[in-house]
Amino acid sequence: MRRTTAGSGLISARRHPAGHLEGRAARGSGRRGEVLASFLQSDIQGDVAAARALLAEIGATERGEAPQPAAVGNAYSVTVSPTGVAVRNAVLDDAPPEHYDFNEMRQALGVWIAAIERAHRNPA
Repeated sequence: MRRTTAGSGLISARRHPAGHLEGRAARGSGRRGEVLASFLQSDIQGDVAAARALLAEIGATERGEAPQPAAVGNAYSVTVSPTGVAVRNAVLDDAPPEHYDFNEMRQALGVWIAAIERAHRNPA
């Protein structure tokens, strides 16, 4: 099996040998990359519709539409506001949110969607 890894400035995505998508923080991205990779892996998983819904929410917010309330997934809460996207570990009570600008989040979601589509084209 050929493993393909694709990356953004903050994360990379690949299919884990066990079959699920795995997010990894890019070298030098620190906690911001770790949180984003973990969020994508645990909350978006292989759900292209969820990834595209977050992209749509970012686009709507950029157009000046009222942002939606924070969404809570498996392990993270996500808030899209005019200043960007905040991702916070919802399992840990005192976890501070990490903030991403719209371009960072769009780029990471693009990497994640591409990994999902590759996995669907080349099932294990």
